[in-house]
Amino acid sequence: MIYKNLSEQLLLTKCGDGDTLAFRELYQQYKSFVFGVVYARLNSREDARDITQDIFVSLWTNRQQLRQIKDFKIYLYVFSRNHVISAYRKKSIRIKGESYLVEQIDQLAYSAEDHRLANELTSHIDQFVDQLPETMRSCYALSKNEGKKNCEIADILNISEKTVRNNVSEALKRLRLNLQSSHPELLILFVILTFPAVFAGV
Repeated sequence: MIYKNLSEQLLLTKCGDGDTLAFRELYQQYKSFVFGVVYARLNSREDARDITQDIFVSLWTNRQQLRQIKDFKIYLYVFSRNHVISAYRKKSIRIKGESYLVEQIDQLAYSAEDHRLANELTSHIDQFVDQLPETMRSCYALSKNEGKKNCEIADILNISEKTVRNNVSEALKRLRLNLQSSHPELLILFVILTFPAVFAGV
C-alpha cells in the first residue's frame, strides 16, 4: 500500500487503528507545519524540535482520538500551540514575548475558545467553497480537503495543471478577501494555516 496516496481521513482512521506506517506518513506530511507553529513562539530551535517530537508522541499515544477529527490541520495547530504553553507552564522552555505571555497566559491557554474559532473557520470555509464555480470548487476541495497534487487533480478533472493552480490560487484569494471583510477575527487563523512558513521564523 502506498500511504502517501491515501486521503488524510483514511490516514487518520488507520492511525487510530494502530497502523504505524500510516502514522509515519502523517508525520512526514505535517512535521514541518508543526515545527513552524512551535518555533514561531520560541527562542530556541532545539526546544522547537524537542516539542515537535513530543507533540507527535502525544498524538500517537492518543491515536484512537484521531479518527474522530474532521479537519486535522486546524486540530494540529490548536494542539501544537497549547503544547507550547503547557511546556512553558512546566518551566521547561522560554517563549518569545514572555512578559506579555505571563499577563495573558490564561486567556491564550483557553483551548475552548481556540476550538470555537477553529470550528467557526471550518464552517465558514465550507459554506464559502460551496458557492464557488464548479471547477474552482472541485480544485480547492481535491487540493485542500483530500491533499491531492496538482497533477492528480488535473487527471481527475481532465484539465491542465496550470488551470488547477490558477483555480486553487483564486479560491484562496477570494476566501482571504471574504474573511477580511466579513470575519476578520478568523483571518489570522486562516493565514497561519495556509501559509505557516510566514510565521515560522525560518
